Amino acid sequence: MNEDIAKIIASIDYDDTEKFINYILPVLGKAAQYFLENNESIDLTEGLVFPNTSLSTENYIQGFFENEFNKVFYSMLAIASIKDKKSEQFSLQEKQQALDKIINNSKTIKAYLEKRQSQLFKSQVFEPVPTVPAMLYSVQCQIKKEETWQPNEDGIAVSKHSDKRNPKNYIEHYITTSGDITLLPWNEAQQIIDKFGFTSAKLHLIFAACAMKQERPWESMFIIDGSYLIKEIGWDKRTDLPKHQKLLEIAKTAFALDCLLVKAVWVEGRNKKGGINASTPVGRMWNITIVPYGQMSSSGKIEEPDEVKLIIQPGTWTRYFLNRAGAESREALYQFGYLAQQLLTIDPYHEELALRLAIYATLESRDRLDRAYKVEELLEIALPKKAILEAQNNRNKAFKLKERWDTALKILVEKLKLQIDYDPETYPEWLRPGWEEEKPRGYFNKFLNAELTIKPPYPIFDLVASETESKVKRLQFKTKEISLQNISLTGNQVREARTAKGWSQAKLAGSLGVSQKLVSLIELGKRTITPQLAAHLLELLDIEV
Repeated sequence: MNEDIAKIIASIDYDDTEKFINYILPVLGKAAQYFLENNESIDLTEGLVFPNTSLSTENYIQGFFENEFNKVFYSMLAIASIKDKKSEQFSLQEKQQALDKIINNSKTIKAYLEKRQSQLFKSQVFEPVPTVPAMLYSVQCQIKKEETWQPNEDGIAVSKHSDKRNPKNYIEHYITTSGDITLLPWNEAQQIIDKFGFTSAKLHLIFAACAMKQERPWESMFIIDGSYLIKEIGWDKRTDLPKHQKLLEIAKTAFALDCLLVKAVWVEGRNKKGGINASTPVGRMWNITIVPYGQMSSSGKIEEPDEVKLIIQPGTWTRYFLNRAGAESREALYQFGYLAQQLLTIDPYHEELALRLAIYATLESRDRLDRAYKVEELLEIALPKKAILEAQNNRNKAFKLKERWDTALKILVEKLKLQIDYDPETYPEWLRPGWEEEKPRGYFNKFLNAELTIKPPYPIFDLVASETESKVKRLQFKTKEISLQNISLTGNQVREARTAKGWSQAKLAGSLGVSQKLVSLIELGKRTITPQLAAHLLELLDIEV
């Protein structure tokens, strides 16, 4: 094992910095982890000794997450702390040469890491973020983990989400361990699933926004400091934890995200090739390397890190779901909305419903910019169905849920500057937040059926609208080459093609730059389709005539 690792290291061309980073860090991490798993110690630097982290069999399941995290966290100390000293274990000439190369390139590595440092919101308070199905459902499996995860017939932990509009399309998430893609059984996976929640969802959104900045994210990597993440998610204002504990929590949360796998069976639309096939084999959502910095104890641990760097490489799902060039050639998807900086600071302990609604509105902003929601629809997305049923049968619980809802809407308006329009017919003044007089008996059911529209803040709304307008202009340019004569298109054809593509009427209307009502009337055969509009529909819905 030692000689094999040394040969790999010695064979790398260290003049290529990116190759050096991409290959050397995982190799060293694996080398250290190998010794850990075999109850050995590695002495790469003076005072750096890896402890035996194995647990007894009876405590293995209970401490699975901590055991796996410690292996990775402490194995990375070898990378963060290598000094100009050759260990006795690396006595072979090949090993000595390899270690020399690592030492001589330490400055290059540092410069490279600084260059790859990623931060958001430098010039504006919002950033593009993917809104593709793999992203939406991966967030849901974190903030609704109790409902979405379950063991399959083989005892493997899985979270499966089928597309309601096209059940043949689905996304599955699994749990694995670092450096592997073995699907974990339910008991072991639960230890990692327990680490999911609002903190992991916020980091997930930040990673995704950073990935949006990469031209080819599946071939790129970026680095984020734990201190930066602490500030972005509002933990800098927390006084209950010292900084080093916050950094350790960030590291543990990142480790849990590194263990999240995704598989997609997804074909969107239809054309001569059968539609855009965004199906993705099982792979990681994120490949994350955790590098701690700080003073080591005599046992070789950094118990109170000064900093934790996360080296992140997006998974292969981005090749299918976040591929601008692929989308233009109709071979992949590239769908996004906008993430508001203030969303990341919403307190999940005191403002949980507001945070759930804000996350959902962000990930649905591309599909449902002008779509009216029913209150019950949003509550079912945000809360367990049990909570809604209990409120329907208990007046006191109904009052408290309505109170939580009103508070959440107030936070969305005041903190995130979202625009909320109430339907005057179904959502009268006396049902809206701020109404203090007693409500009539049976008000809760009317409340559940009330409709409202949640729009992003004006800068984001304008950006999304401009993207739609730009898309329509591109379609207009393409249709100049299409003969507009003798194009015959029926409402039934439009409805069938839209349904096959998995689009809502609102999404089609947004892409065309028309109202949802017009789309509805067209599909009902109550509006004539002009030749120009027909050409746009042919292009958007891949209709062959």
